[in-house]
Amino acid sequence: YKRQVLFGDAEPGGRLPTTWPRRLADAPVPDTAPVDGVVAYDEGVFIGYRAWERSGRTPAFWFGHGLGYTTWSYDSIAAEGTTVTVALTNTGPRPGREVVQIYVSDGSDRRLGGFDVVEADPGETVLTTVFLPERAFQTWSDGWRTAEGEYTVEAAHHVTDPRLSVTVKI
Repeated sequence: YKRQVLFGDAEPGGRLPTTWPRRLADAPVPDTAPVDGVVAYDEGVFIGYRAWERSGRTPAFWFGHGLGYTTWSYDSIAAEGTTVTVALTNTGPRPGREVVQIYVSDGSDRRLGGFDVVEADPGETVLTTVFLPERAFQTWSDGWRTAEGEYTVEAAHHVTDPRLSVTVKI
């Protein structure tokens, strides 16, 4: 399989599960060593890609980054409740695989709500439906609680490359 990917006969289409700094000194949360057996989480929920977004710094590679041998157009997005459907087209010359990432934002916090993997031949349009869990619309306050209101739901290639958005009311 490695040889097939290397020579372009197979589509790698994977995504990074973490954000990679250009250099360690750029990391927004550099101190994760326990002191007297305790790790202080002074950054709250702003860890990983959320810490990078808050810091204004640009890493070498963002959470969800990945390359492939083809290109994709994100054509449409629709949401009914917590069900999100995205149409996308393989616009490149080769068969490919794309990881469609769905981010949820209430205006003050943005987080990964779900994702799905699609495959398509050149010129083919495919649909994917992502069922967002209740947790995507919850915050912690002496337990997980659903925060009612309007949310922006984005379909993205990676965390800083949103392609489409829709508003949902919970």
